[in-house]
Amino acid sequence: MNRLLGLKSLGFMLIVFLWAAAPARADDVDEKIKALKDEVARLENTQAQMKAEQIEIKKEATAAAAQLPEFTYRPGSGMLIEAADKSWSFRASIIANFKLLFESGLSEAGRETGGVFGRRFRPYFFYCINDCFYEIEAALDLDGFGTGNAKNSTNTATSSILERGDVLVHFEKLNPWLPTFFFGMDTSAEISQYDRGSSQTSAQAEHDLLRRNNGFNTGRAGNGAGLSWRDLSLSPIGIPGRIPLANFFWGTIGEGDDGLQSFREQRSVQAYLNIEPFSQLKNKWIRGLGFEMGAWFCPNDPNHTPQNPQSIACTGLRIQDNGDGGRQALFNSQSTGSGLTHYLIPGFSWTVGPYRLRAISGFQRFDGQNSHIKGTDFLIANELFLWSPQGFLTGNTNTPGSILLGTHFERTDVSCPNPASCNNGVIANGSTVPQFTRNAIRLREWDIFYFLAPRMSIGAVWWWYDVSNLRQAIAGANNAATMANIQANTNVARNLGCVSSHQRVIQRPGEGCEWLDFNVYWRYQF
Repeated sequence: MNRLLGLKSLGFMLIVFLWAAAPARADDVDEKIKALKDEVARLENTQAQMKAEQIEIKKEATAAAAQLPEFTYRPGSGMLIEAADKSWSFRASIIANFKLLFESGLSEAGRETGGVFGRRFRPYFFYCINDCFYEIEAALDLDGFGTGNAKNSTNTATSSILERGDVLVHFEKLNPWLPTFFFGMDTSAEISQYDRGSSQTSAQAEHDLLRRNNGFNTGRAGNGAGLSWRDLSLSPIGIPGRIPLANFFWGTIGEGDDGLQSFREQRSVQAYLNIEPFSQLKNKWIRGLGFEMGAWFCPNDPNHTPQNPQSIACTGLRIQDNGDGGRQALFNSQSTGSGLTHYLIPGFSWTVGPYRLRAISGFQRFDGQNSHIKGTDFLIANELFLWSPQGFLTGNTNTPGSILLGTHFERTDVSCPNPASCNNGVIANGSTVPQFTRNAIRLREWDIFYFLAPRMSIGAVWWWYDVSNLRQAIAGANNAATMANIQANTNVARNLGCVSSHQRVIQRPGEGCEWLDFNVYWRYQF
């Protein structure tokens, strides 16, 4: 009984103790909960601060990245490095053409068989400021066989390696109707975009023979200045087309090698207009029509007495073949007076889908007191993208795997009015009568190119020449003299392989000839 009473008393005392301790334990839990809440709040504040700091860091990184120059690349235009605010930019590109030559004729005359020729090896650099409102263009001419590397092929003459040294002011950025003004040395004036197209994107390898040889060529000038308009939309005046290129140039065209003087009393003037009047229409049959007109006026009127002709680009007309090794003179004349020389070249182009047709004519005349030398030519060309990975009759120069076919025919007629202005050899036995005073040069070309990468292609080019007259050897006073004339480098017929190296005397002065040249061609424009 007493034991039971003791247990009851102990239980009662334990209950009283627990009741007494319960408030203390509740207070401790509340404090812990409060502490945990405080810690969570502190962590939330810390997280918010960290997130705000991350956002600020991201903003700063974005702003810093926005200030970094932008690097871009476009095939054909090269690599562009441009400041974020367009305050400056730098662009670099290069054109590289190499040929494996197989030319008809004699190696001792410079005709190549299996030789690698650098037709074009020209790095270009462009420097701009103020969103390219002001631009400087610099380029080097590092071509092979001594055509641009400061030495000729026999190391008997030197020149500069400059290809271009231009300063341009792009007023079209102020108003699209305003021109680009440019000036410089070894600058260039365009006269036709349809006579060849482009050395990188067209199948045709060279300009027509008259333009390439008449003194104008690419329009390179030792020094000068001009105005140009490029890709000018005509929609503001109600014409659904554009002007791809128009320019006007004043300078020493074809003279003053790479910035040198040409001792000129007047400057040449050149003008060109290319218009595509339907380019903004959706009709595929007419939107690819283009028309152009180019003109070159070369004065040779000394203001002193006597009026001795000046040594300038338009004092004569010489036509050479396109052979890169040992080019031969197919016609040679020299003006004996003074006056204006003009050269006009209208052109036409039609592009529909993968096909392009080009046609031009050229007219060069020596006027005034000049010997009335004449040069006339016409060219018609066809180009077709035959295949690409997208299928037949598709492709372009930026699509690897594209196959481009091309062919063109051109005829050049040249004449000089009298023996004094002709230098095409003389008739046998010392006669001063030239072997011929006129020539008809027909050239047929076939091309095929396969594009390995954007703007990189490899292909083959065939040139078939049919010439009415060629300079040949003359008979000397004796057999030894005759043989010396036969072996001379002026015997064009022999140099081209048209006659034997053992011919005795010419039977028909100025007799014509046909021959075929072949090139394996690799081209790239970075």
